[in-house]
Formats: sequence, structure tokens, C-alpha cells
Amino acid sequence: LYVMYEMLKLVLAYQVNTDKQMYDPVRGQMAQARTAEVMEEMGQVNFLFSDKTGTLTANEMVFARCHVGGQDLGEFRKVDDSTPSGMERVRQILAGGKGKDELFDPILNFFTCLAVCHSVQVAQKPGEKEADLSYNGMSPDEVALVHAAHQCSISFASRVRKHAGNTSEVVLKGPGTAERKFTVLHELAFTSDRKRMSVIVRHKGNIWCITKGADSVMEGLLHSPFDSDASADLSTFSKQGLRTLIVGMRVVETAEFEAWNAEYLAARNIIDETKETRMAEVAARIETNLKFIGITAVEDKLQDGVPETIRTVKDMGIRLWVLTGDKTETAVDIAKSCLLFSETTTMAYATQAEDAKDAEDRLLQAHKELDGRTDTGLVLDGQTLVHALTSPECRKIIYDLGIVSRSCICARLSPMQKLELVKLVREQNKRAITLAIGDGANDVPMIQGAHLGVAIRGKEGTQAVQASDIAISYFRFLVPLLLCHGRRAYRRVALFLNFYLYKNVALLMSDILWMHQDKFRARTAFPEYLSIGYNVLYSTWHLLFVIGFDHDIADEIACSRPELYKVGPRRGLFNARIFTKWMLTGVIQGSLTWLLSFALMEPLPEYDKLTPGKFWIFSTVAFTAINMVVWLKLILYSQNPFSLRYTILPTAGAILCYFVALFMLGYSGIGISFQPCMESIPGEMLKDTDALMALAVAAAAALAIDVAEKV
Repeated sequence: LYVMYEMLKLVLAYQVNTDKQMYDPVRGQMAQARTAEVMEEMGQVNFLFSDKTGTLTANEMVFARCHVGGQDLGEFRKVDDSTPSGMERVRQILAGGKGKDELFDPILNFFTCLAVCHSVQVAQKPGEKEADLSYNGMSPDEVALVHAAHQCSISFASRVRKHAGNTSEVVLKGPGTAERKFTVLHELAFTSDRKRMSVIVRHKGNIWCITKGADSVMEGLLHSPFDSDASADLSTFSKQGLRTLIVGMRVVETAEFEAWNAEYLAARNIIDETKETRMAEVAARIETNLKFIGITAVEDKLQDGVPETIRTVKDMGIRLWVLTGDKTETAVDIAKSCLLFSETTTMAYATQAEDAKDAEDRLLQAHKELDGRTDTGLVLDGQTLVHALTSPECRKIIYDLGIVSRSCICARLSPMQKLELVKLVREQNKRAITLAIGDGANDVPMIQGAHLGVAIRGKEGTQAVQASDIAISYFRFLVPLLLCHGRRAYRRVALFLNFYLYKNVALLMSDILWMHQDKFRARTAFPEYLSIGYNVLYSTWHLLFVIGFDHDIADEIACSRPELYKVGPRRGLFNARIFTKWMLTGVIQGSLTWLLSFALMEPLPEYDKLTPGKFWIFSTVAFTAINMVVWLKLILYSQNPFSLRYTILPTAGAILCYFVALFMLGYSGIGISFQPCMESIPGEMLKDTDALMALAVAAAAALAIDVAEKV
């Protein structure tokens, strides 16, 4: 059973790997099932947890707008061949020189910070113009910001690693012919906990700390809160679905830097598990009292087919939770644009909780607003979950909210909070199957925490792919993955398990009945060397073809009928009732084949293991009848009973194996030496009218149960 079960799953995984519906022409890659262990779980998903950036969106960042000098500078995205208004304005101000426009210094500082504070690499082929510089980096956001500075005439031209120490020299060109050099003393990398990155640079004898990060952490690092203009533009950008960052900087006194530098180097040289924590603590000490420089707003467009995919997933009965680190306003806007929430969705918010009691009150209020409604949506944030996830009562309320809402958006989450939400669902409902999908390293905990982990091959490395069960190239590939492969895998595995155990129960009934008829004298009902091939040659190997490759409907129809998926989450094909029915059918059909054959042939009192006789003709008839029932029952339950390639030929092969084994035992020297009682029995069975009558009646009577059910 286990061997054939694993082989069936390998067949299902092979079908995923070769499905042209999930072929990515850009990368030239198919979907990849990295393990075959979760095939049937793809057809039973109750909760789907999805990252946003790079999963729902294309992770192709475009600098859209910015707030500098107290105002929104305008549009930076191209809509035609003309230069965007914001970019044109910045170029004109920078070209005019210092003193001609009050925005010159703020704009120069802002784009200089963008061109210096990053980990991007620059490439320029020999003979190319400076305008043809190519930027590459692990973070598409950083690349977009550096490229925007370049388009606005402040170009990151080169990065040269110094031979002595760990410093490097960054060269900026522009505006005009100006060239400026910055020595990067330290780069304080972005992490999901810090939510910011900084560089410590020396320029013209001064040391600067330049920081960019999420507004939720950056506002507390500024020497004064955002003014009304900055807050308004930040809210506007977020509501437009743009990803925002705050840029700040300050001068660091030499004495302060030297003291901090010694502390930071000491932390970097720690060799135990406290190293990262200690480095983060020291880094935070210099990222304080910053001057507000500006706000960046970057657009990340949705992948093709995302709204349609989300609508289909929701129609499949799957509850969809989008987990993101973006601002709540940004996340909600994206949720609406991708149809996670519609115009008619009743939405409830549980955000900005101050403590555990406040979090519980907000969650209960959200539950009250959604309970009893149909099209509902929930909005949570990381601040509320910080308090709620520590309370067993709040955890239960969050799960209940997940049940009463069809979809949920969770904003400002850390990777570990994403994992905690997956764990929460698994903890509250042991039977629920969870699927997590993401594209980056920050999604790995969530992917590993779910029953089924799916990775999007994105632009943030291969960590998610390495941690996943299945890798695909686009979010829209979830539809064929779940509706075609997942739904069929569940049905196929359910049929395989029911059928495999059924056929063994049917065979076992003959032994049980004969044991009572023979008064427990420990004599076998069937010839050993005939029955030994039952689970190897006669009734098993062809299951891989008949069950493993059957199709109920075409892929195109399956993808357009999301309601077909609901049988899996309901466990409609493999449950206690269905399993009991199969086992009872095995008892009845196994008993009928033995008892009817026995009644029509009356084989007793003959029984001699060394001599052919009437009992062994009867035994062979009963065994053949069981095999006939098993072969024909599988065809009846096949989705393609008349498929020559996957049903008729494999079944014919199993029948051929049986009769070859039967005649070898009856007429070959080696067969007779192993099983003397089988000598000439096949021929005697075919010549005996009572035997043929018993074979036909027993098989027909047993199969009548299935025929009646199908009709």
C-alpha cells in the first residue's frame, strides 16, 4: 500500500511539473513540485495566506511621486513619450543652480540621499554613455529609487571598494558636470525587524548618517514629528496604493562617531548567537534625531490575472488572507484593486490597538460588524496583533473573524507575525488545511509553517523556492494548480485509498468464511502461489494508470468552474461515512463471490494440498471472480472508463498477468513443483459448466451492487 501510494503521488507530481498551463515563457520554466507529499492537500485548502509584494504584484518598482520641501513634486511615471511633469520640474530646478529656487537645496539633498543610501551595484559597458548606466540590486525598491535619482540628473556613477578596511567610495555625477565623492564607512542593512537601512558616510570632512525606512519607525527617529503637509501627502500616497519610505539624515560629530564605531565593531566581532541583536542595538543609537528630508512613493503594479485569480479562489470557498508589511492604507487600496474587497464588501477594522484589552475590544467590535453578513472583509495590523496574539481569548476571536469574513488584509506585519497567524489557524482548527504563498526570504517562516508552501519565483532570491513544496512563476498559476491538479489529486488519492483497502477486505472475506467452514483447521482457501500475486500483479500496478491519469473534465472547463473545488475542503470524498461504505461493500462482495461459488459447486469434502481436485477448481473460480469484480469495479469508478491508453490497456495488462500466472501454475514444470494442487486446474475450470456458471453468477451478483449505485 505505502509503496503504491508514494508512486501515485510521484505520478501526480510529474503531472504538475509537465503542465503547460503553468509554463513561464520569460524564464522558460514549468511549475516545480519539490515534494510529492502534499499532492492531495492541494485539493483540500481551507485558508490561503498570501504575501503582497512580488506575489500579488510584479515587484517591478516605478518611482511615482515624492514629497520634498513641504510639497508633492508631481508625477514621475511615464504615460507617453513626453517627460513626466515631476521629473521635468526637478531637472529644471537642479539645472537652474543654487539660489534660483527655494526648492534647490531640499531637492538636491533628497535625491543625493537616494543616490547614496543603498546597496545597489552599477554597471556601464565600455563606450556607453553615462545615461545608459545599469543598476542592479537585491531590492527592486532601492533600484527604483537610485534610477529615479539618475533620471533627475543625480547619477550614482560608481562604487569602489577601498583596499584598507571595509569602506567604499561612492561617486555621484550631477547636477551638471559636478562630481561628488562619498566614503561609505558603514552600511546598516535593512531587516524586517528594523524596517529601515542606513549608511554612515564621510563627505568633505563631515560624517553623515542617512536613513530611509517605513514611516511607522522613522517618525520616532526624527527630531520632530511630520508636519501637516507631509502627513497629508503620506496618506494620499498610501491610499493610491504606493509604497512609501521616509528619508532622514543628520550630521554626526567626529567624537560621537568614533565612540559609536568602536562599539559597533565590537558588536560585529561577536561570535555567538547575540551578534545580530547586539549589532541592531548599536546601530539604533546612531539613527536618532534625524532631519526629515522627504517621502518617496513607489508603484508596484499587480501581476497579470491577479484580480481574476482572487475572485476564483474566493468562489472556490477558500478564505484568503493577504499578509504584508505595507501601511494599512496602501494594503487596503491594493486589496480593492485586486478584488480582495469589492465595492459591496462590508469591511471591519481592528487596527492601532494600544494594549491587549484594547485589541480584544476592537476585535469583538469587528466581529459584531461582520457577523451575519455575506460579503465581508477584515483589516488587521501588526500593532493590534502584537497584543492580540499573546492572548488565548484574542486568538480565538481572530479565528472566528477569519470564519465570518471571506477575506482579510493584515498590514504592517513582520515575518514572524505572518507565521503566527498561520499557526493560529492550525491551532484553532486541527482539520483546516492551510496554504501559504510568497516570493521572498521574509515569507519563508509563513511558507514553512503552512501545510502547503508555494513559492513565486520572484526577484528577491531563491530562499522562498528552497523552502517551498511547489514553485510557480505567477500568482495566476494557482488556479490550474488547485482547480486542476489539487482537485484531481484529492479525488485520485481518495479513490486509491478506498479502493486499495476495499479489494483486500474483499479477498480477506474468503479466508474468514473458509476458516469457519473448515472448522478452524488452518487450511488455506486459495493456492498460495496464486494468491501471492494479488497485490502485486493482478490488482495493483494498473491503478497507477487508471487512477493516476484519469480526467473528469478538461482543464479549461475545470478552471472556469470554481465550485467543483468545494468537495475537497468539505472532505466529501474521503471521510468516515465513505470509507465505511467501501469497507462494507468489500465485505459483501467478497462474501458473495465465495458463498455463491461454494453453493453452486459444493466442493467439500475434497481437500488435498498435493493433489488437484474439485476444491481447487472451486477455489480458483472464487479467486477469479474476486479479481473480475475488482477489475470491473475500478473501471466503473474510473472517470474515463473507455480510455484505451489509461483504462482499457492497463486493465487488460492486469488480466493478462493473472491468466499467465494461472496457466504457469497449472501447466509449467516449475509451477506444478511449487503448487502441485494446481496441475491442469485452469483447463478443468474452463471445461466445467458448473465452474463457469459459478464464476459468472458470483461476479455478476457482486457487481450488481455497484451497477445499481451508478445507475
